[in-house]
Amino acid sequence: MGAFKMAQPVIPRGLLHTMYDLKAGSKFDQSKGGQYIPGGATERTPFQGAVLPVSDKDLVREITGTVTDHSEKIYTNGYALRVGAQVFDPQTQITYTVTQELGHNSIHPMKRYLVEARGEAATK
Repeated sequence: MGAFKMAQPVIPRGLLHTMYDLKAGSKFDQSKGGQYIPGGATERTPFQGAVLPVSDKDLVREITGTVTDHSEKIYTNGYALRVGAQVFDPQTQITYTVTQELGHNSIHPMKRYLVEARGEAATK
């Protein structure tokens, strides 16, 4: 008998499009006491993602003040982003900042992130 495999929820391909995880070329040099070294070109790592609005359920579940009127969600089928990462969406020409990784259960690889458009983040 073959191995049993549970169905894993995934985001439909029609919603996914290429987005870019931006990593600055600058760095901090620890050998020079943590001095900031301005870098060259920004590294753009492509991944498949979808930007969706924050739902009423998110407003109820999240801690007060973490969701603003500038907040959106980015979903990926397993690509991991870090909090503080910059994500560029070429469809809308908007760069987002990842503010929080949203929880999901452990049976599937889908990832959800709370993001805010750069330059529009509300004061906290």
